[in-house]
Amino acid sequence: MKKYLILLLILSMCGGTAETDLDSFEEVSLEAKDIMSDAQKESQTEYKESETSEEESQTEYKESETSEEETTTTVLEKKIFWGATDAKPEVYAADDVSQATIDLTVEWVNKAISYWGNYGPLEIWIVGSGKEETIALDEKWCEVRTEKDPTWNKQWDCANGDPYESGNGWSPFYRYINDGGAAVSNYIREDIGYYFNALVMSSKYPGPEEEDYKPVVLHEYFHVYQQTNLSIPESPDTDGDWRTSNRNVYFNGGEVQVPFLMEGGAEYMAQYWYSMEPDVDSGYLKRVMEYKAEAINPYLNSGKSLRELDYDEEFNSYDILTWFVAYLIHNTSEEIFRVDFWTQIENLGFEKAFEANFGKSADDMIDEFDLWVEQPINVLLEIIP
Repeated sequence: MKKYLILLLILSMCGGTAETDLDSFEEVSLEAKDIMSDAQKESQTEYKESETSEEESQTEYKESETSEEETTTTVLEKKIFWGATDAKPEVYAADDVSQATIDLTVEWVNKAISYWGNYGPLEIWIVGSGKEETIALDEKWCEVRTEKDPTWNKQWDCANGDPYESGNGWSPFYRYINDGGAAVSNYIREDIGYYFNALVMSSKYPGPEEEDYKPVVLHEYFHVYQQTNLSIPESPDTDGDWRTSNRNVYFNGGEVQVPFLMEGGAEYMAQYWYSMEPDVDSGYLKRVMEYKAEAINPYLNSGKSLRELDYDEEFNSYDILTWFVAYLIHNTSEEIFRVDFWTQIENLGFEKAFEANFGKSADDMIDEFDLWVEQPINVLLEIIP
């Protein structure tokens, strides 16, 4: 087994397939088959290379000759894809990640796709606990990036410096060895030639042996859903602050990245849909929300609006924001929040989309929620299915 494991992106194609394409898939699969889940093995029956047309949402590369100055140059023409797709996610795992962890992660990404639809492009990167294995995964990251996008900045967007020892440097995966956790990074920027989402899972906080691992996978995939419903690329950074982006305006009404509906929405959707799985007991969601209610009083005493909460509050801002989303859905519906609101933010903007779907401005709804959430926990739990 190599330092890294790859699942190839398999496209669902219309029409027939050539035998040579199937032969090619079988040959490549000798390396990939050990990390393919049973569900993927059943569904991945075709692999076909086809010519892209202008209407297809795939990157196009075209070589053309320029007659001017009697020189020949290569012209790169591309159409960058972003949004709903038939393509399956690619999976990359460090060599110390078990087959069971890979299968579990793929299973719950597939469940998320079955709930909310298939969006991408999506890459799943699974980090283990070993330093050398993670460094090899860093190297694979750079290889994949430069293969898909010749314009990729290897100096800054591949591993650099010495993040593992001195801490002076960066790599996509070094922090997961010690810190654990999970994340989604959305690469839709004006300065890159290939857009993609990177969903990262690690070996702890939560680990794959914990029940939380499953809803965390769902949580991270919902971020993919949220982000891919906005096709406007991120403008170049002009203020040196990674938290500011023109895309954030569509998600919360301001340029600064805050948890608000991005995290509150991802967390409630993850827990809500996980609670409906047949093997999850009927009291699961109420228990989770009762635990999250511990953030209510600290929030009310903070003097902050929900829209002002940051990631590093003294209480868990995700928890109170999850309650806010539960309140929105109780007053409308899960479909209005998940489908109508998120698919309208690009055309209407955040404020107008919010008011169109929830009946009042975000600030007015927050004021209403702040009064409602002061009630006893048994009353609050009545809105939780």
